[in-house]
Amino acid sequence: MTPSAALAMLGWTGQAEARRAFKAEQGRPWFQYNPTGADAVAAAMKAADVARERVAGYLLATRLEQLRKQIATRTETAAAAPWTDQLPKLAARPLDGGTAGAVMA
Repeated sequence: MTPSAALAMLGWTGQAEARRAFKAEQGRPWFQYNPTGADAVAAAMKAADVARERVAGYLLATRLEQLRKQIATRTETAAAAPWTDQLPKLAARPLDGGTAGAVMA
């Protein structure tokens, strides 16, 4: 499974988690006789929002970690040779009029 597919599945899980939190809050003992009352619905909405934010935070952290790993991998593979290795080759190159003219601003 690709990382993007896994993140998509977790996104669906976030909605499912919000629905579970909503139902769980409505099922609390103090709301059992009126689970669709204004207080029960308000508490359930708040619980669903908290659950949704928690999953979103987890998804964001996971994606940022994936990006950090990708950047680290690219940086390691694309690291330039140090200048100390390149200086002898550059010093051996002849300077002619065409090159000197190109350098002048």
